[in-house]
Amino acid sequence: MYKLRVLIADDDHVFCRLTADLIRNAGYEVQTASSVEDAQRVLASQSFDLMMQDMCFPALQDGFSMLEEVHESFPHMPILMISGSGHIPDAVNAIKYGATDFIEKPIAKEHLLIRLSRLSENLKIKRDMREIQVSAIGMIGQSAPMQEVYDTIIQAAKFDTPVLISGETGVGKELAAAAIHRLSELNHKNMVSINCASIPRELFEAELFGYEKGAFTGAQATHAGYFEFAEGTSIFLDEIGELPIEVQAKLLRVISENEIQKLGGKIHKIRTRLISASNQNLLRMVDEGSFRGDLYYRISTINIHIPALRERKEDIIPLTNYFINGFCNRNQIPPKTLSANAAAWLLEQSFPGNVRELKNVVERAVVFGIKEELSVVDFTTKAQTDSEIGHSYRDTVRAFEKQYLESVLSIHGGNLSQSALYLQLDKSNLSKKLSSLGITIPRK
Repeated sequence: MYKLRVLIADDDHVFCRLTADLIRNAGYEVQTASSVEDAQRVLASQSFDLMMQDMCFPALQDGFSMLEEVHESFPHMPILMISGSGHIPDAVNAIKYGATDFIEKPIAKEHLLIRLSRLSENLKIKRDMREIQVSAIGMIGQSAPMQEVYDTIIQAAKFDTPVLISGETGVGKELAAAAIHRLSELNHKNMVSINCASIPRELFEAELFGYEKGAFTGAQATHAGYFEFAEGTSIFLDEIGELPIEVQAKLLRVISENEIQKLGGKIHKIRTRLISASNQNLLRMVDEGSFRGDLYYRISTINIHIPALRERKEDIIPLTNYFINGFCNRNQIPPKTLSANAAAWLLEQSFPGNVRELKNVVERAVVFGIKEELSVVDFTTKAQTDSEIGHSYRDTVRAFEKQYLESVLSIHGGNLSQSALYLQLDKSNLSKKLSSLGITIPRK
């Protein structure tokens, strides 16, 4: 059975001590708070599965204000309200303000333990379900910001409400869109994905809504648009900020009226779920007049912001290991590990290209890494352009060898012996190789 972490908030010290002992002896972890301030301080610094709160704190006119505040801050934490009176209106109000259950003093030991056991089982079921849902999302990261993203994705998937996903380039907006679709009732059909930045301005309307034969010069056959293909499923408009202002008005009609009109055709109803994404500040574009305000508020009923990688550095190493293992498995090469120094170096990077940049850096390190354990050198060896390395195989190999050996020497402060040991080469052979590549060892 899952063991709850319980907070008992009650100004009655004797009740707190006796109840804490009872619950602790049953195998639960317990913390007590004898005042409103104590409860607020403990809740801010620790996490709990359940809170037992007295309804009558001396500092409060009633316990409902505290109950409401705690429920707003921790909506997923069950709250068991305790009262010295058995007034039915109190119980009704407690449930109204966010309590999961209501119990009267004096509390029978067996009765309390049964309540806790039920809550424990319910929490375990909910947590197991969430783990399944998070696994289905398919995104890597256990940081607090990403947990909020997962919660919003799971909630958004339950409805057909438009969703706007914001975030910098490379954070994984398309993965979030795919997860929403995968968890939704529309997942029986593939999601239709469009990158608005890749469509020429003059073709937007025809590509999105389609056209009938003869609608314009060159329209020799009827053409279905992306929205028609998205009937009964989700449609993902990536980089929606690139939509021309005149097309935005027609998209607004699709969302508002659930209908589309092909060029040269009639209006017909359509059922689809719109998911949009942008790395631009759409509200600023609204102020500047390049994006319609009414459209913005329609597409952003649910707004999911995916934080930049530099704002969730605790996810860098799990992501790195995921990319290393995935690349090795796909290419059927022996598994590689990450050295402590390389991990420290990765955590110091800002990664302006976010997860996409990290993936590229990791895969390049795996390709060029000689040893089973990836070092800082493997991550700092930069790819060169054709103009830098020449076009022949020999020139390419020579350029890479030179750059790699220079990096190794730099890491070891120009020490030939340490560099040879690291490379598992004979010192004299390394010296000859450096000389043939025109690499000068600095004299100390």
